[in-house]
Amino acid sequence: MLVKHNLNMKAVFAAVILCAIMLGILVSPYFDVSSLSLFALFGIFFILSISFIPQKWLWISMIAIAFFFLGVLRFQSYQASFENITYPTGENIKIEGQIAEPPEQTDKSVQAVLADNGKKAKILLVLKPFTNVHYGDYVTVQGNIEKPADNKKNSLLVKGIAYEMAFPVIAKSAPGEMSAWMRLKGALYGIRNRFENSINSTFPEPEASFLAGLLLGIKRNLPNWLTQDLQKSGTTHLIALSGFNITVIIEGLRLIFKRKSAKLSFYMPLAAIIAFVIMTGSSSSVVRAGVMGAMMMLAYRIGRQSSATMAIIISAAIMVILNPFILRFDVGFQLSFAAFIGIVYLAPLIKSVLKIKNEFIKDMLAMTAGAQVMAYPLIIYYFGTFSLVSFAANLVILPFIPFVMLLGFISVVIGMVWQGFGLVFSWTALFALKSIIWAIHFFASLPFAAVSGISISFLSAVIYYIIVLELIFIIKRLRRRRLAN
Repeated sequence: MLVKHNLNMKAVFAAVILCAIMLGILVSPYFDVSSLSLFALFGIFFILSISFIPQKWLWISMIAIAFFFLGVLRFQSYQASFENITYPTGENIKIEGQIAEPPEQTDKSVQAVLADNGKKAKILLVLKPFTNVHYGDYVTVQGNIEKPADNKKNSLLVKGIAYEMAFPVIAKSAPGEMSAWMRLKGALYGIRNRFENSINSTFPEPEASFLAGLLLGIKRNLPNWLTQDLQKSGTTHLIALSGFNITVIIEGLRLIFKRKSAKLSFYMPLAAIIAFVIMTGSSSSVVRAGVMGAMMMLAYRIGRQSSATMAIIISAAIMVILNPFILRFDVGFQLSFAAFIGIVYLAPLIKSVLKIKNEFIKDMLAMTAGAQVMAYPLIIYYFGTFSLVSFAANLVILPFIPFVMLLGFISVVIGMVWQGFGLVFSWTALFALKSIIWAIHFFASLPFAAVSGISISFLSAVIYYIIVLELIFIIKRLRRRRLAN
């Protein structure tokens, strides 16, 4: 019993330290102070802690405060590393480098990321449509370099991009060597391109574009009417390729295979995560979401809710320490966290009040509702549209998304090997996709389905989460007391 208590205390200690670091990173943008000021603040917190914190929690509180300020310093030092990279903005300059990410073709331009190895910097290139440039090419660009606009600055910083160059003159340089990592990424992106081509040859429109959004996060071919329907129905996150999607997928697959065997309910979602990461080109955001999903599956395998919490905290803390910007600016990372908390902590409470006999349906509804309740403020905050039908639409649509994605994924993979058989197998997935698109259009067509221009502040979202987490804690405590009596 003493050993178990010591292990629990060690887990609590580790969780408090890691959460303190992440909290420091989260609030660091509001600390425009010097290192000396940080030490002064630490001293104030130390004095206050001695006065108000019980003796048994005093040392852990002191250590947590120290790691909080270390989190603040980590964010500021990471931010300073980008600020130290300078170019003469507004001037016409020439830069030599290598294309570090696969170029993205849009209606009006080609977007590519140039790695300036001399300054260890990344620059977003906005090129003319159909510019012949490929991943790994060595190029020379000449044009005006600028800081990104405020509306896209943060999303680019997450990717390590601090500057952009619009429509420069570009010329290929003498080919150089590609690193082993870049060759691996090139192979993965090649798989992604084959996968996307297979989607387009296996499914008609708009089902092909919608499935490409679900599986790959590609939105460029979506028709305008479907994009508007997604916004009005509050289901835009379905094609955002976020951790929210991965969390819903693996939880759905876990519930599907849980009836068969415990091993299948672990290995099938894990295999789906690996396949998902590979097929989407292993972009940083997808890898982060995949790691968190894998850690959640490992926690389920261990079988304790506390283990699930520690697994996510550890994996999240490691990723946040390596790249502090993701906690503040990466939508997918934040949705992963929110969906995880909703599924692990809120879904069991919702399930306990549902009067449904079928366990599978009850699990799916509870999982969907829990994830949606926790993710909803972030969806409003980032996507800017308040959908009055969002909760109902997601409650109806989300339980079927794992099935649709699984059927679509299998159809496309078969199509990559044997297109004729892929077309035959795709009929089931096609019917499911048509049904989902019809449901999205139905909810979007309802009177007063959405109110545009509604937004909430970051602080309001934080307050919402504090209230929900406090309610979860109170309800769990009341239940434990009731069971004890």
